[in-house]
Parts: sequence; structure tokens; C-alpha cells
Amino acid sequence: MARPYGSQSMIGALKRVLVRSPMEEKTHLEEWRKWSYLRKPDIELAREEHANFVEILKSEGIRVDFVEDTHKERLDAIFTSDPAMVTDRGAVILQMGKELRKGEEQTLRDNILKLNIPILGQIQGGATLEGGDLLWLDPRTVIVGRSYRSNDLGVEQLKLLLKDFMNNIWQIDLPHWHGPADCLHLLFLVSLIDQDLALVYPELAPVALIENLKNRGIQIIEVTKAEFESQGCNALMLEPRKCLMVAGNDETKKVLEKEGVEVIEFQGEEICLNRTGGPSCLVCSILRDYS
Repeated sequence: MARPYGSQSMIGALKRVLVRSPMEEKTHLEEWRKWSYLRKPDIELAREEHANFVEILKSEGIRVDFVEDTHKERLDAIFTSDPAMVTDRGAVILQMGKELRKGEEQTLRDNILKLNIPILGQIQGGATLEGGDLLWLDPRTVIVGRSYRSNDLGVEQLKLLLKDFMNNIWQIDLPHWHGPADCLHLLFLVSLIDQDLALVYPELAPVALIENLKNRGIQIIEVTKAEFESQGCNALMLEPRKCLMVAGNDETKKVLEKEGVEVIEFQGEEICLNRTGGPSCLVCSILRDYS
């Protein structure tokens, strides 16, 4: 019998995801500066882009479930990758490091339970841990980015929750960059494309990350500064060497295609670039095939 859930991979064939459409109304958009957006969002364009993103997923045979949420004022809640992770043993509910996003965790927990997925545990107390700081190198190995959004307590609690079935949980410190007000997740700096191929933004990549990748024989494709800023380093893998990327990262796309990678583009001016989040941020992966 096939697993109904479990996503301990970045590259296994994606089968099921949980997403949330942009729900904000015009009154909520006036607070865009508080959320550190580049400009006031165009909500109609955001909804159109998100609908197109979902249609691409469906056209690839991926089951898409939608988050039920009454808190329309949560402008960042479309990034469903951050409040939860789904393992083979059940979901781990994370805890947001960004104060404005606190409360999303309970919403994801409620929706995950409606999908008949058990809750393995929850990051609690003063611990913080966001999904954007979790990189699965293989189904038994995960790198955790220690950032302003994910603290030491969060990493330690995750280790305890996963200790019975994980071989390696490595913590890697992320750079200060622009400070705590701006988000710098680990997955902004690296995307695993296949077991032997990864996108990396070298200017901010921690030495330990580069060493870990090279020690595993993973070839590194370096992303330029210009395309790092347009989410060129953040790819959502649909299966090994087949990815979904924000349109406009032509140089990165060209290099990937030379390596035999199929790149599918989507327009993400509002849902990604304005909000500083890539395609991997837009989905909570429920099920991947890595058997």
C-alpha cells in the first residue's frame, strides 16, 4: 500500500501539496510596508498568478489541497512551506520566527488534521523553526539553517522529534545579511535539483553548506546576484531534474537545461518577487515519492 503522506525529500516526485490562495482585501494591503514588501501588492494579479501556479501543478498530476483560513490579513500566509513539515511519521508543526506570522501554525495544524495526517509533534515555547530553513539532502538527512527565523531551541526540538528515524540532522549558521527585519531562509541560497546537482548562491552560502554538498559529490551551479534577487536560486522540484521556477531567470535556466534539467516557468511578479518568496515557499509538500 502506497504511503498517503511523507515528504522527506526535495527532489522525489511531488504527488500532493497544500497551498493557500492570496486572501487579503484592499484594507489589508495598506500595511504592505509592515510586511517588508517591495511595493503595495496588486491583489488581482496575485490571485491570477497563484491560480496559474496551481494549474501548472495540477497539469503535472499533483493533487492540490487548499488551506481553509479566515485570517485574510495574513499577507505572508500564502507561503505554506513555513509553518509545517510532513514526515513519513506525520507532520511536525513548526513555530514562526516572524512575529507577524504567528498563528499560521494552528491554521496549518487544523488543515493537516483534516487531511487525516497525524501530528508527530510541535515546536514550542521560545523555540522557532520555519520550513524555509529545512533542506532534505536525502530521506534520512536534513540540513537546518540557523537563522533569525530558526533558533537553536527550534533545531534541538526538531532533533528530539525526529531522533527515532533520522540519521543526520545538521545545523548550519546563516549569514546576518540585512538583519532580522529581512528574511533569509536557507532555501533562498540553495535548491537541490537531483542527488548530484544543486543551485547555490555562493556570495551568501555558508562554508559548511558548500562543504556538505561537495562531500556528497553534488555538482554546484552558481546563481548570479541579479538572479538571486529574482528568486533564481529557489526552485520547486516536481521530480529529479524537473523544476518549477519564476520566469525571468534566463541565465540560470540556460545552465540548468545544459545539465538536462527540464525547467517550467511561471509568472510570479506578485506572489514571489514582491513578497520575497520562491516557488518552494508556496507549497507545503504533503507527499513525495522517494521509495
